[in-house]
Amino acid sequence: MVTGDADVPVEVLGRQPFEDVYAQMREVAASIRAQGSPGKVLLVEHDPVFTAGRATPTADLRDGIVPIERGGRITYHGPGQLVVYPIVPLPRRDVRAWLRALESFGVSVCAEFGLEAEPSVDGTGVFVAGRKIASIGVAIRSWTNLHGISINVAMDLTAFQQIRPCGLDPDIMSDLSRCAGRPITIDEAIVAARRHLPALIAGADS
Repeated sequence: MVTGDADVPVEVLGRQPFEDVYAQMREVAASIRAQGSPGKVLLVEHDPVFTAGRATPTADLRDGIVPIERGGRITYHGPGQLVVYPIVPLPRRDVRAWLRALESFGVSVCAEFGLEAEPSVDGTGVFVAGRKIASIGVAIRSWTNLHGISINVAMDLTAFQQIRPCGLDPDIMSDLSRCAGRPITIDEAIVAARRHLPALIAGADS
């Protein structure tokens, strides 16, 4: 389903393998560079997968982990997690400002469910009461964003025990449902995310 927010199409993909969405990301980014298109925001729930960013130590890599060009280290994507991929030209040529905008977006989504969240100190995530709710990792090519922010909504968190997510103790991971004390669905999270996408794309916090 494709609609639009802030003149940028938004596509809700449902549950998809990471590799298929990764290919779509690269196609959208290529269209921005070649044709000046506004890009697209992809909202997806992934089949279970571990991905490793550029900062992942070689010793942490093993079979079944997908190395990609985003920043950061190993993380997990899976059912019950909403991943937001804003494949768009950066509103400003400032990577730090973009990371802050993604964090602000995650904080705003948490607020939709009555949760007081705070950004990390290094631009890599969003926390509620010291527990990590959202992880951020991007790759910037020709001032076009790839990858984005994954928001844990209602997950089986045991997969995080197989890794040190973003280099952290896996016990630090939580989700919106646990923090809110009630079940929250992916559809609810999508509604909340879409409400705050225009501010993200416009770089309103910069």
